[in-house]
Amino acid sequence: MPTGQRMFDTDETALLSLARSQALGRDYNRALRTFQSAIIELAFPGETPVQPQYLSHYGIALAMASGRCEEGRRLCERSIQLEPYEPEHYLNLARIHFGSGNHAAAILACEEGLSIRPQDPLLTHERDTLDRRKGSFFPMLPRNHPLNRCVGRFLRSPRTSSRS
Repeated sequence: MPTGQRMFDTDETALLSLARSQALGRDYNRALRTFQSAIIELAFPGETPVQPQYLSHYGIALAMASGRCEEGRRLCERSIQLEPYEPEHYLNLARIHFGSGNHAAAILACEEGLSIRPQDPLLTHERDTLDRRKGSFFPMLPRNHPLNRCVGRFLRSPRTSSRS
């Protein structure tokens, strides 16, 4: 490896590209093993800056394959700090949140990504999959508008009859 070349700081190598594809395909166990192989192949002594693209996918693989959700979440959040315009980071973060039971944070991560890239098909699909709520009663108003919230609560409330 040339001097100055750093782990994950390469053009897309075959192993990193494969691991990224595996993570996107939700084959997290295989992705984690492939990332670990890439680390061994590309490792060298010293500091190891990481390309955010691979950091994010390594985070999702780590969280989903080994249960290290907090560490995976932090890796995805770091990727977002470094590349806030990349929708795959938000997708990975959403999947980690959902996998650890934080449904609201998963939807929020999708929404944040869609605010940057509104037409991203992966984020749109993920958000639609996560957001299984019924449509709002007044679709011309935002979901959190007081009228939609009030009518929604009323429609969800158990109706008990006072007649016996």
